[in-house]
Amino acid sequence: MFLMGDILKRNARLSGKKIGLVDGNRRFAYGEINRRANCLSNALIDLGLKKGDKVAFMGNNCHQFVEAYFAVAKSGFVIVPINARLCPEEAVHIINHSDSVVLIYHDELEDKVGKMREKMPDISYMVSTGLGGNNEFGYERLLMRVSGEEPKEINGPDDVVMIMYTSGATGPPKGVINSQRNIMANTITMTLELRIVPEDITLLVMPLYHNGGFWPVMTHFYRGATVILSSHFDATEVLTTIETERATLLNLVPTMLMRIISHPKLSDTDLDSLRLIMYAGAPIAVVHIKTAMKALGPHRFYTGLGCTEACGMILSFPANEHELEGPLAKKIASVGRDGIGIEAIIVDDHGDELPPWETGEIIVRGENVASGYWRMPEETAETFRDGWLYTGDMGYRDEDGYVFLMDRKKDIIISGGENISSREVEEVILKHPGVKEVAVIGLPDEVWGEAVKAVISLKPGYEGSITEKEIIEFSRSRLASYKKPRSVDFVTALPKTALGKIAKGQLKRFYQQGRVGVKAPGY
Repeated sequence: MFLMGDILKRNARLSGKKIGLVDGNRRFAYGEINRRANCLSNALIDLGLKKGDKVAFMGNNCHQFVEAYFAVAKSGFVIVPINARLCPEEAVHIINHSDSVVLIYHDELEDKVGKMREKMPDISYMVSTGLGGNNEFGYERLLMRVSGEEPKEINGPDDVVMIMYTSGATGPPKGVINSQRNIMANTITMTLELRIVPEDITLLVMPLYHNGGFWPVMTHFYRGATVILSSHFDATEVLTTIETERATLLNLVPTMLMRIISHPKLSDTDLDSLRLIMYAGAPIAVVHIKTAMKALGPHRFYTGLGCTEACGMILSFPANEHELEGPLAKKIASVGRDGIGIEAIIVDDHGDELPPWETGEIIVRGENVASGYWRMPEETAETFRDGWLYTGDMGYRDEDGYVFLMDRKKDIIISGGENISSREVEEVILKHPGVKEVAVIGLPDEVWGEAVKAVISLKPGYEGSITEKEIIEFSRSRLASYKKPRSVDFVTALPKTALGKIAKGQLKRFYQQGRVGVKAPGY
């Protein structure tokens, strides 16, 4: 089976002088990328690492992160990507829980890592992308100590190559166990679904420690295309880079997409090269995606449904099916149909498949589905059952097989015995002309069990002019009365995760601690 390490080896042999990776002012041809990955792989072997040993990497997008992904794959090691925005305690938990023995970190995180050093007993070696020191290795010096020849192949398709931790939005972060087979299956599926070709150039603004940043590297390297790394999201820089580098593909979360669409320089930027804009990672209001399609043309947009446990894709809604008019226009709220090589069904609480239009949990199987969670047997047994991944996403299919999401299973609000989709309420409130963003959550209520709470940030110029009563009445006129918010708070900004998702878990904890009536947390 063609494995991760084979991708770089093939590209170095057939397209060794082609630019595969751009990181700031540095441009790396495939031959150099492969050599540097080999050097890191051989250096880890030289340090005494054995097959299955864990190598944690904490940093923002950088060429060393990409090199590390392929270096561990070549030698039978396991990479543990870590969110650079985590606080020291959170990062230490993941490093210790994963049994990592090496930590590679970006030198800009030196202060954070300094607070972690004494709390990681299993870490034998620390490697800084800077010069090193303080009993640490400098990344470049480490690579210079060894050969750039291909390391001895000691891995197979079912060997674990990555443990990627979930965000921990519904509890402690869970380490998803991905094999070479899982990653390659998802890579092939997404390459076919997105029609990646060698001429493609992706501008990567999603973080490499997340699947949203990992799969574009895999698909583009698989086809010998080019990846341009961005260390952070800035709408102005994104537009400028698309124009100057002639980027063809962009992967965004909805909040990023809306910042680009509303950017004052959008109409003055040459975006002719951009063939595909993928929006995923969080729900998007229909009104917002329609606005984006009107601004840039409908057939540039692509979405779907994925999760870390499936190494990426589950459902696919391709660009050619994005229409503002015609028979497919009513599908625009969908997340699509089963991806290539993937089977997804919707089931009730007993695991029985439901007919069209009935809401249940989306479950999936395929070679891209992980084997479970690292050192969490109970959570594994709950989520991975009889060969199926229970995603926790609730939705229904229409008569044509298109899936429409309703909510996360844990975000369904049960009020007075009725199930209420927080997303459905959010879609309605977002139709109000003054609403910029909204999060709808359920809070404990002595009478109803849970009460619907809406937390809203307003568009400029509307602050102070919209009342709680107005929002409640606006909702009541468009929803069944039991679904309307029973209370509304207005905030300057909603709290977000590192990927730009609204942090509903943080909001729930905030209100459940009795901090009602004060400004909600935000970044």
